Amino acid sequence: MKLLKNITLIGFLLLIVLTTYGQEGKAYKEQSDPEATKILKKLKKIYGGYDGLSIDYELELEYGDDKEIQKGNIYQKGEKYRIDNNGNIIINDGEKVLMYIKKQNELQVNDIYEDEGQPFTPAKILNIDENDKEFIYVITGEDSKGYKIEFKPLDRDSEIMKIRIRVNKAQTEISSVKIFSDDGSRMTFIVKDIKNVKETSNSFNFDKSQYPGIREIDLRD
Repeated sequence: MKLLKNITLIGFLLLIVLTTYGQEGKAYKEQSDPEATKILKKLKKIYGGYDGLSIDYELELEYGDDKEIQKGNIYQKGEKYRIDNNGNIIINDGEKVLMYIKKQNELQVNDIYEDEGQPFTPAKILNIDENDKEFIYVITGEDSKGYKIEFKPLDRDSEIMKIRIRVNKAQTEISSVKIFSDDGSRMTFIVKDIKNVKETSNSFNFDKSQYPGIREIDLRD
């Protein structure tokens, strides 16, 4: 249970949706499936037309017979995003990253990562040019409901064996993202609802007055 004990939703999203994979080690020389590229470009065009992307989700964490389910919402506009997960919150407001840990009633303030260390946020899986540098991807299944596309890291030493996304044909949207780790754990991000939502003045604000006794820690350089 090493991975599930140490990984939170935030960690999961940094690994996906949200960590980019390094280019060290031996890389595969395979090429991505052109048909998969067409599907991803179509998704990118649809989501790129949104004012803001709001996703209600379920997150399933599995290791052997152990399973945990979390629920939450992600809102993303450009490089900014807000993640609400079981009362825990992460906000990137474009200037800093705020992380609220419910159990400790603690707010951590962090610097935003440099470009090469940017989290793999929900929209990043649609960035075709970036994906070509980090993955090969192919359609591995198709039925009346949709497509199954698998991403394989170019880095042979990656702890992630593969990422599988399912694309709904009828709505032309991502329905799930599943990550397979080399320690046997599985993490599945299931889209329950996805919609176009305009940004408000509170979209990327954290109201500390709603959390009496909150402890704030500034971890910026």
